[in-house]
Formats: sequence, structure tokens, C-alpha cells
Amino acid sequence: MPSLNFKTRKLQVIGLIVLSLFVAQVAQWQQGLWIAVSITAIVGPFSPSLSLEKSRNRIIGTIAGLLLATILEIFLRYNYQSVFIVGILWAYCLGFTAQQNYRFFIMFVTVAVCLNYEYMNLPFTSFEPVSFLVARFIAVLIGIALFLFVQKYIYGDKNARQELAESTRGVVESFSKGLSEYLKPDPMTTKSALDLAMELTEKSKSFRELLAASDYGIRASSIELNVAKKVDRVRGRIIRLLLDDSFSETNDSESQASRSSLSFKKVRLSRIQKVIATRL
Repeated sequence: MPSLNFKTRKLQVIGLIVLSLFVAQVAQWQQGLWIAVSITAIVGPFSPSLSLEKSRNRIIGTIAGLLLATILEIFLRYNYQSVFIVGILWAYCLGFTAQQNYRFFIMFVTVAVCLNYEYMNLPFTSFEPVSFLVARFIAVLIGIALFLFVQKYIYGDKNARQELAESTRGVVESFSKGLSEYLKPDPMTTKSALDLAMELTEKSKSFRELLAASDYGIRASSIELNVAKKVDRVRGRIIRLLLDDSFSETNDSESQASRSSLSFKKVRLSRIQKVIATRL
């Protein structure tokens, strides 16, 4: 069943999209639709913190993309025979950056959209392409500014704090459960330290992404943010101990020192597990 936090954010996202479409309609501006497009793209991660981080990357990527589009437009005007080659290279870059940082991806998307629109719809003059690029930048800037105003000063950070708190509890539960299985006395049913470290790292991936983005959407003095940072420090310590245990487990030497080291590390892991269960 969706949490109250999820339902609240869903209404916020719908409100932002409706507002962007309303502004685009009222503006009666040829490029006004980019206001709605920008806001719709920004709220894509659904999370308030991730959306705020994405808005920052979008404005940087858009500015860089518009500059590149201007340079390429000037180059292709005098080297029109290179359009085919540039198109193939740009398609490859789009595919490569699709799985990379959003900032670079939006930069290449901006260039592709601008050049395609210019060559398909604009007259071949020295003024029109530049005019289109400026209009695109203004529309994106208005969309991002509108989103930031509504998100920060109308919606606030309550939803972002609740989301971070839920993600933190999920990580604590998964780590506590994983350590309980790892510290079982029966070696036949116990996961290896390396397998557990990889599993817990994967489970905490979304939590770490959300925590990294929370600096944009949550006040530094927030209790939820401080608790999440504390949990992240404990998470890092646990993963390091598990990796150390993995090295000890794969060591062919059966010396007493190696067994004592492994036993000591498991004691430390057991203590960390108690801290997680009682304090976090």
C-alpha cells in the first residue's frame, strides 16, 4: 500500500505539471511549451531532493548544450557537407551519455534538438537560429525557476525529510537482517562476507543517491539528514569490515592469528549490529 508520503508527492508532481502547462498556455509564446517540458523532465525522479539536483544539472547542461549548438550551427553553415557525419557522431554520443551523468546527457540532447529544429523549421538566415537558441534558454530558465520557487517556498522540505527517513529505516532494517544471518553459528547457512557486502552495497545504492541529493533539498540542521549521515558512516564501516572478513575467509593460511582476527572482526560486527538495533 502506498505510504502517505508517496501520495503527497504524487499530488505535488501533478500540481507542478498542471501549473507548467497553465503557464505555457497563458504565455501564448511560441517557445513557451519548453517551460512545461523542462518542469516535466525535472520532476521525473519523483523525489524532491533528486528533482532539485536534476534541476541544477539541467540548467548547467542546457547552457553548455546551447553554446555547443551555436558553435556547430556556425560550423555547419560553412561546412554543410559534414551534416551527415556530425549527425552520426551525435547519435553515438547520445547513446553513450544516456547511462552517464544527466548533465552531459541533457547537453547532447539540447544540441540535437536545437540543430534538428533549426534545419527543419527555421529560415536560413543569420538571425533566426540565434533567436531560437536564446528563446530556448529563456524558456528552460523560466521553467526551472518556477519549479524551484514552488518546490522550496510552497511545498517545502517536509516530503523530502519523510522520504529520507523512510529510506534510512529501510537501510537499517536490511543491514540488521543481513548481519543477523551472517553472525549465525551455523556455517552451512551463513553467507560469505563478500556476498553479504555486495548485497548490502546494492540495497543501499538508492539510499546513498538520495542522501547525496538531500543537501539540495533539506536543511543541514535537519534531524533526518543528520541521522541519515550517521547511518551512512556506520554502513561504510560495516562494508569495510565485511571486506576485511572476506580477505580472511579466502586466506589459505589457517594460522591461529588469522582465526583470531576473523573472530575479533565478527565481534565488532556484532557490536555494530546492536548499535543499529538499539540507537538508530
